[in-house]
Amino acid sequence: SKVNMKTKRVASIDIGANTILLLIAKVEEGKLEPLFEMETVVRLGEGVQKNGILSQEAMERGSQTLAQYLEHCSQMETQEVFAVGTSALREAQNSMEFLTIIKVRLGLSIEIISGAQEAELSYLAVAKDLKGIEKPIFVVDVGGGSTEFILGQRDQITQWVSLPLGSVRLTERFLFSDPVQEEEWGKMEKEIRKLLSNIPCSIQPCSMVAIGGTATTLASVEQGLKEFIPEKIHQFVLKKEALGSQLLSYRLKPIEERKKIPGLPPSRADIILAGGAILYMAMEEIRHSSALISCHGVRNGLLYKKLNLNSIGHAE
Repeated sequence: SKVNMKTKRVASIDIGANTILLLIAKVEEGKLEPLFEMETVVRLGEGVQKNGILSQEAMERGSQTLAQYLEHCSQMETQEVFAVGTSALREAQNSMEFLTIIKVRLGLSIEIISGAQEAELSYLAVAKDLKGIEKPIFVVDVGGGSTEFILGQRDQITQWVSLPLGSVRLTERFLFSDPVQEEEWGKMEKEIRKLLSNIPCSIQPCSMVAIGGTATTLASVEQGLKEFIPEKIHQFVLKKEALGSQLLSYRLKPIEERKKIPGLPPSRADIILAGGAILYMAMEEIRHSSALISCHGVRNGLLYKKLNLNSIGHAE
């Protein structure tokens, strides 16, 4: 459908274990221009680790958020909406029930994507931003249920892995006390380090880029931002020492105290320690002293792919 491709309006929705994200953009001459973005902490994956299914409450929260997102889409006269689901929907035994509810109530089709597809979309989102960089790019996408580690160069992925390390998953599995006990932290750390021995590593120096809500939240806290300011977060360099200090403060503070930290949304206060730990230990594993934070992710990659804007190419 090449009709009015000049100013087509499209939307993408990324349905994760912790967050559901919306991006509405217009496509002009093969370029994507974001018009509206929104993220909601829904915890769709709450309890999936333990029970193997999505709870009725979580599905209801998901349905309400998606209804609200589609409302924004229709207000902004969006012509097409693409929606994908990741780890929570991949794992839960009753995902089809959720997909059916959404299809029936809202007329929205959700495509559950594999870890490989998720890695591809994440990498695409980052590589687009870094075109012109010749050295390998190492992308870490810390999510609620899984973390993708992707190594590539320019527009080609060379190695990737999706590991069952996620901020919600690890919090539910290891961190029961408030504040967290040393022993709980130790067990979690051991699990993270064990799994991280599987991540791809580059022989030559690479650019490390961290994406996803955990990464952007850590950058926000580092700058003490009272509200989320994408311009200050996108391409912020987060140093390993700074991240280490943040983790220490989360370990010492009970959740109610964490909620008062500028830059940390209360809805993320309980899972930021586990999420930050994954990123910190990944930096240690690949011996990187900092990571570039990016606000772009699966939802951006999804639009590049669906609209065939994914040839990254080089400056003409």
